Amino acid sequence: MHRFLVKLSSSSSPFSNQLRSLKNQRLILPLLPSSKPFTSSSVSPPPSPLNASNRFGYPYSADLFRNLSPLNPNSRILGVNGITSSRCISSEAVRESIEYDVLIVGAGPAGLSAAIRLKQLSQEKNIDLSVCVVEKGAEVGGHIISGNVFEPLALDELLPHWRQEHAPIEIPASSDKFWFLTKDRAFSLPSPFDNKGNYVISLSQLVRWLGGKAEELGTEIYPGFSASEVLFDASDKVVGIATKDMGISKDGSKKENFQPGVDIKGRVTLFAEGCRGSLSERIIKKYKLREEVNAQHQTYALGIKEVWEIDESKHNPGEVIHTLGWPLDPKTYGGSFLYHMNDRQVALGLVVALNYHNPFLNPYEEFQKLKHHPAIKGILEGGTVLQYGARTLNEGGFQVS
Repeated sequence: MHRFLVKLSSSSSPFSNQLRSLKNQRLILPLLPSSKPFTSSSVSPPPSPLNASNRFGYPYSADLFRNLSPLNPNSRILGVNGITSSRCISSEAVRESIEYDVLIVGAGPAGLSAAIRLKQLSQEKNIDLSVCVVEKGAEVGGHIISGNVFEPLALDELLPHWRQEHAPIEIPASSDKFWFLTKDRAFSLPSPFDNKGNYVISLSQLVRWLGGKAEELGTEIYPGFSASEVLFDASDKVVGIATKDMGISKDGSKKENFQPGVDIKGRVTLFAEGCRGSLSERIIKKYKLREEVNAQHQTYALGIKEVWEIDESKHNPGEVIHTLGWPLDPKTYGGSFLYHMNDRQVALGLVVALNYHNPFLNPYEEFQKLKHHPAIKGILEGGTVLQYGARTLNEGGFQVS
């Protein structure tokens, strides 16, 4: 199947008007039913008489664009190496190449914030700067699962009017609790955190909102494009990334549905892949970045999280709880969190450092034990699991919290 990234050379055709109306749609991801993990396939594309897509991940149909001529003879699809106002990624044997001023790999908070700031600066200085963000997830925010106590200082600097622009930041942190857990009891300790002025949010929803803001400023965001390799020039400088070839059999031969990947190049390439990004790790190794500054090796943890809908009488919007101790043993670094969000929802999670000594320790089983602790069970009882997921976290190195 062809995948097209299209701009029409004619802005007056009926088709282009319909396409513009589609681009203004937003994909709102619902919470999923109990016991089903979040997957992009769980969300149906918005209805459209054209069976085209909105910009957050559903591919345009190649058959749709073959019929442009009868609508308007001045409308046309142009190849990548033709007029630069149009781009086409096709299933031809030759790899296509697209060039930008700045290429950002990863549509998370860091990548999107960088894109927004670059476009702001380019507008302030009246410079035409093309910025592209590629994201491996099927939609922006699809790989962000963090429950989050959010400090808005950086967002105040980046987008000062976010409060008036319907950002999904609504529940102020109302209380801090810090517990030391034993098997049957929870002992309150003085909280080392100061969350006054912070908010309890869904980071996934915030990232989707940031994606919209980046696009409003002119950033091109392409979800569903997984970067598979780093491109270098003859002098060994990074010049972009390549997406993966599709339709390759196990023995390496090309299937009938083979599609070559795409080379996406930038004068500057910014890697914002998140924890242990595959391309970032290759760059670090190739240029010996850790050895250059005598850096310590990064350390990691596994975070497991569930979103629950609980009884109204147990819900305290903005309440923040952190714990340490049980169910982890004294030699294992980690702890848990429970954040009361809006709509009777709580985010419950357990973080376990991956340098644990006990080879039989199972983080998932430890998480199940945590949910049966009397202090936690009382909150969850009668509730329903809406979402769950897990991801690795950076634990070593310099961090700002």
